Parts: sequence; structure tokens; C-alpha cells
Amino acid sequence: MPTAATLSKTRAHHHDPLRPLADAIGSMTGTLSGQVASALHQVLEAATPQSRHTRLQLIRHLVDVESQTVGIEKPKTLGTASDLISTAQAAELLGYSRPYVAMLIDQNKLKGATVSAGGHRRVSRAAVMEWHTAHQVAGEASDLRAAGKKTGAYKSTEADAVGRIKALAKNR
Repeated sequence: MPTAATLSKTRAHHHDPLRPLADAIGSMTGTLSGQVASALHQVLEAATPQSRHTRLQLIRHLVDVESQTVGIEKPKTLGTASDLISTAQAAELLGYSRPYVAMLIDQNKLKGATVSAGGHRRVSRAAVMEWHTAHQVAGEASDLRAAGKKTGAYKSTEADAVGRIKALAKNR
């Protein structure tokens, strides 16, 4: 972890992106901005899980603030993108069956998914939404059953379908 002396020497030659924040905090608290800058760098640059969590929370907060500034509202019902969700929850978001989502995870099509020793699959909400966006059918929602009904796929009996399959097999 960098020390205050190392930071001040390194930062003297480069622009310090935390300096304006340190100056603002220093002016509000009466603390020297150099000390505030040093503390910010120590917290944000440490290689600890707590520092990583702090950096990610800071990024999320800054995105939220900037989004509000330009008029983009944060969805209230989705939770955070890093939420790990079950295959049933992912299936509900995608509009597919739970076994289909499990297959996507098993085939590594939903990135970052985890499988416990007991076989329970979890996947990040962000990966599910990314896959959904990449595989979304343009235009109407992709309701395959409704599309099948429109084309008459459900008017045939099972015997008709078996007969067609046998006929196709003979023609090969």
C-alpha cells in the first residue's frame, strides 16, 4: 500500500483525479487537503476486499448521480446488476423455462454463473440482462407459443406430426 510520502512524490508529476474531491472535503472539514487526498488514495487503492467493495460502490454511486443529472432514472425493481439470482428468477426475467436457463449456464452462455457443490446454479442479474439484450427478437416480444398458434402449429394432432416425421425419415 502506498504511503503518504510516496503518493505525494508520485502525484506531484501527474494530475491527481482525487485532488478536487480532497480539496472540497478539506475545506468543509478544516482538514488539510493533502491529508484527505492521502487517505482517499489509501482506501481506494488498497488490494483488500473492503477497498474493492468501496471502489465498486463508489462507481455505482457516481453512475447513479450522473444518470440522474442527464435525466435517466434508475430502475427500482431490478436490484443491482451484481445480484446473484437463481435459475427460476433468471427464467422469469427472460420469459423462458428454468431448465432452459440451467442449460444456458451449463453451456457457459450466461457468463459468470456459479454452480455449488450441491448443483445449485446462480448467475448475475447483469449477465442475464446482457444475454437477453443480445438475443432479443426485434419487434414483438418473442412468445413462441403465440407465434406457433398464429401459424397453425397447434392445429395438428400428435398422430399427424408422427406421420410427417416418418415420411421425412423415408425420404432421406
